[in-house]
Amino acid sequence: MQVDGQYFDGVTSNGHNAQLSLIGHTVTVAWSGNRQTIDVDVLTVETALGSVPRKVFWGGDGYFVSTDQAGLDAVAAAKGSTNPQHWIGRLEANFTSVALAAVFCVVFLALVAVYAVPAATSSIATQLPASVSRQMAETTLANLDQFLDPSQLETSRQQGLKTYFEEHGGDDVAVFFRREERLIGANALTLSGTTVVFTDAIVELMEDDERLLAVFLHELGHARMRHVEQTLLQSVAWAVLLTFITGDIGGVGELILTLPLTVGQAAYSREFEREADAFAVAELRRHGIDPDVFAQALEQLERSHRGEASAAPEEENLADKSIRVQRSILEFLSSHPVTDERIAAIRDKQK
Repeated sequence: MQVDGQYFDGVTSNGHNAQLSLIGHTVTVAWSGNRQTIDVDVLTVETALGSVPRKVFWGGDGYFVSTDQAGLDAVAAAKGSTNPQHWIGRLEANFTSVALAAVFCVVFLALVAVYAVPAATSSIATQLPASVSRQMAETTLANLDQFLDPSQLETSRQQGLKTYFEEHGGDDVAVFFRREERLIGANALTLSGTTVVFTDAIVELMEDDERLLAVFLHELGHARMRHVEQTLLQSVAWAVLLTFITGDIGGVGELILTLPLTVGQAAYSREFEREADAFAVAELRRHGIDPDVFAQALEQLERSHRGEASAAPEEENLADKSIRVQRSILEFLSSHPVTDERIAAIRDKQK
């Protein structure tokens, strides 16, 4: 049996047309009038990698290179090579096996994303010490304070709300007040399992404290279920998973590969919002308060965020359909479910 290829002396980059002949347990390499005979047992045949040229070594500087995969497989077989990577090379050269492997990887990643990552991060997040959550919140609040202003609410008003929240189950969560009207306006933020921030605008917007309590209980749901910690852990898990699969990626490739992460994270966040809503409804009922105050608070916030604080609900239903479609698409990518959907779910729970 003869295999065509090139001989390299290992000293220069010049290759010479060569032939490798296998007779019994003896291999002869001939090139440019030269010849070398080697016992097949001292040969090392490089593992196949698709159609990439493979090297044959026998000690010293010289080596033989060929793209004749079948011929080199025969040489490896004559040596009695049992390297398990040889069959991997055959699979890599087979289109069917490559296609099946690609499908398996996609399905595996989908299962990991939908089930494994949320389950693992939820378990880890609930076991994190409170001190870790407090440190997270302190760092985040310090960063937020670069563009948040000190609250202008009366100290007695702030303390009254804190006491009110504590009396309704929030004694393990620290509440802070800040003023900010340019970016987030009327809002409440959960920074970790131990910390919630209210803006002055939301306190001033709500018509009564029961609506503020409903908003607080929603944020308390995020805190109790460690949603912020889970989101952080999920981001890390995705980054590690993508890096493990793709290696070092950059530029446009990195952007494309992180798009599924963005959509996936938004889906997780929407589920967190629903869980926090359900928690708030259950807590309001436990305290003998009509959960509809939460729906009313959401309606008021929605009008405020749209700049329609004075608009009646009936007027909102007259919005142009094309705008509604665009908003629906944006809401899908948003971290929150559609507000109308949340309000309907809250009121359905009251039936």
